[in-house]
Amino acid sequence: MSARSRLDTLAQARPEWAAWLRVVRELAADLSDPAWDANPPRTAPASDRAPLLAGAEMRPDTRAIARLLERLSGVARAQGLHAMAGEPRQAPGTPADALAVFMAALNDDDAALAMQASRAGASAQGWRTLAGLLPMPHLHACARRWAAGPRAAWPHGYCPVCGAWPTFAELRGVERARHLRCGRCGAGWPMPVLACTYCATTDHDTLGALVAEDKKAHFSVDVCHRCSGYLKSCTTLQATPSDELLAADLASVEFDLVALERGFLRPPGPGVALRATLSVEAASMPARRWWR
Repeated sequence: MSARSRLDTLAQARPEWAAWLRVVRELAADLSDPAWDANPPRTAPASDRAPLLAGAEMRPDTRAIARLLERLSGVARAQGLHAMAGEPRQAPGTPADALAVFMAALNDDDAALAMQASRAGASAQGWRTLAGLLPMPHLHACARRWAAGPRAAWPHGYCPVCGAWPTFAELRGVERARHLRCGRCGAGWPMPVLACTYCATTDHDTLGALVAEDKKAHFSVDVCHRCSGYLKSCTTLQATPSDELLAADLASVEFDLVALERGFLRPPGPGVALRATLSVEAASMPARRWWR
């Protein structure tokens, strides 16, 4: 089943989410589109603690970013999600404006995102949610590039590519090897079964799991009583395709709710602040109007 088909199925099961899922569906095909593989970032020297994009100089296709933001905003407005996309007459109008949204979302810059939301006539949280989708195709391209090259072991709970905390863990195959999956860029990396993703404790007395009564459920929840963190975990024969991670995360939201009801949380923000910058050539694009 394709990512879009999964989202369509989820929209039928959760009609109250249908408007938001149509926005996510607009993004889905871009996540695996090789057109985004062009213009990879200039990265800092490799580090055993810093993710690939920490301090990177980003060189995204400026007009592709502007077109994607126009598409996402257009679908959101068509679905009545004006708190998320703002009003057309107030929306940014140039590729440079779209790049500013891209960089603010990439760097998790709350102040910049709040300012953009105010200018667009959107709510701060709604705009943050929409803007968070914008860097994802470029980040997936970065993760594909990372996966294709030589890789050192990565012992941390945050993503080795973009620094985000994982969306969920996979227990793969008959041996149930544990791999963490990043919902932001699609990367995956191995992690010991008995280790907290967030505080790295391996004390089995502080680690636990919330398991569904339904024995056929593929998801459970790993919890840590030391830091009160949680992470969903699923059993699977093979890795979830990168472009289907969003759908899998949304389809298993009831496990998030169970964890929250019991007082477990996910850390706010990313695991590592990227502090990426924009390349000179991308920043110097002509500021002619691109959005209608």
